[in-house]
Amino acid sequence: MRRGLAHLLSPSLDDVWAVVAVLLPVGATLLVRTQAIDLAYQIRAGEVMLDTGSVLRTDTFTYTVGGEPWLNQQWGAQVALAAVFRLGGWPLLDLTRAALVAITCLFIYRACRANEATPRLASVLTLAGWLVGSQIVTMLRPQQFAFALFAATLWAIATRHEHPYRVWLVPALVVVWANVHGSFPLAIAVLTGAWLEDRRGDVRLAKTLVAAAGLSIIASFVNPYGPGVWRYVVELSTHPIVSRRVAEWGPPSIHTPTGQLFFASLFVIVAIVARRGRRLGWLPLLTLGVYATLSLLAIRGVAWWGLAIPLIVAAQLADLDQPRASDRSPRHMVFIVALAGLAVVGFASHRGLDPRTGAPTMLAYAPERLVTAVRAEVEPGDRVFVSQLYASWAGFSAPGILVHVDPRIEIFPEHVWDEHFSISDGREGWDELLDDQGVRALILESSQAAGLLEVLPTNDGWRLLIETEEGAAYVSTAV
Repeated sequence: MRRGLAHLLSPSLDDVWAVVAVLLPVGATLLVRTQAIDLAYQIRAGEVMLDTGSVLRTDTFTYTVGGEPWLNQQWGAQVALAAVFRLGGWPLLDLTRAALVAITCLFIYRACRANEATPRLASVLTLAGWLVGSQIVTMLRPQQFAFALFAATLWAIATRHEHPYRVWLVPALVVVWANVHGSFPLAIAVLTGAWLEDRRGDVRLAKTLVAAAGLSIIASFVNPYGPGVWRYVVELSTHPIVSRRVAEWGPPSIHTPTGQLFFASLFVIVAIVARRGRRLGWLPLLTLGVYATLSLLAIRGVAWWGLAIPLIVAAQLADLDQPRASDRSPRHMVFIVALAGLAVVGFASHRGLDPRTGAPTMLAYAPERLVTAVRAEVEPGDRVFVSQLYASWAGFSAPGILVHVDPRIEIFPEHVWDEHFSISDGREGWDELLDDQGVRALILESSQAAGLLEVLPTNDGWRLLIETEEGAAYVSTAV
């Protein structure tokens, strides 16, 4: 027992590298805020389902498509988020965000180790991959569950030769995945890549991979919509409104941090391959090409690139980073404790309320002061025109109101978006549109509704309730 305690208090350098790969991303994640845009309405939907005991299949949040069918593919994540919120509020949700990042990074690290990377190389590659997609990976929303499931899939496949039974974990992961996020086809893609690698060298395992891929496809049908989730994935990824209206569905740009990190990582990988002076092989090149294409098509694809590419690089550099002696020392524990302290500081720094917005400090795009002002002026069921960036929080904080649009971009017809931006820009006839729709109040974000905010002060039909750095709230003066 004393020996075990001594080992615990004197970890090896290899242990430190493993901890760094997990704790450093966790600490950094807790230091930054998450966005309410893709989180608040998910919690609200989850709470509705917890209260009713049934999957939410129609829109109840807006007055433009209210009552219309809604293929709510992410229902499982919504229920999970709502359950966590009811159990421990925003602090527990913040810890959940950190836990999902920890799980993701741990599986990527273990997968790199399975590709013969040393602890140091595996840690560096895990951190590099996390950094490239950090702006996306650290945001708490259904996609964060998918990142953890994707990382677990990569680990299961990377370790398949030593532990063939782990291949069968993938269909089980897909059952969960198909109910939390639409990226579940990536599991079949990973299995297909593994089959291409093993189809000649290990015929028996290749047959297992084919069976697991087939079972994974069947497993994806285990959801309230059956095969319909595949239609949802295809329609969402090809939806013209989504690609035009949502920045994350547009291509990466060198003018954004995520775009800069992606292109830098692409350059580094090309340089590594060129300097190695040996053929990379068609399958690693194909894998690089697939994930690079996903990233070039949509900036949200950079997250998958950052999680998958470390495994390929690990296999390429494994022979260059030879294992070294890993002595145990109490000094190593001091470093680990310091990393843990970073996580604690990050968690503590986002407790309480933001005095500017009135919302929890951990959240961005949560204009609670604006919503509170409107909530005092309207009744349940009233229509409120809310800027799209604020609609998620408005619907969560004032669940009785109906908004014009929200972050579910794909469910709104083109004419609704044309209407939304015509009003937001303050174009001619904006006030008539609001009157025709019976809108009672406005919650406006400074940049999205700059034109409307400019003309509102000259219109007698609207009274200013509150104005902040984040925007303004107005109420109709009509009886």
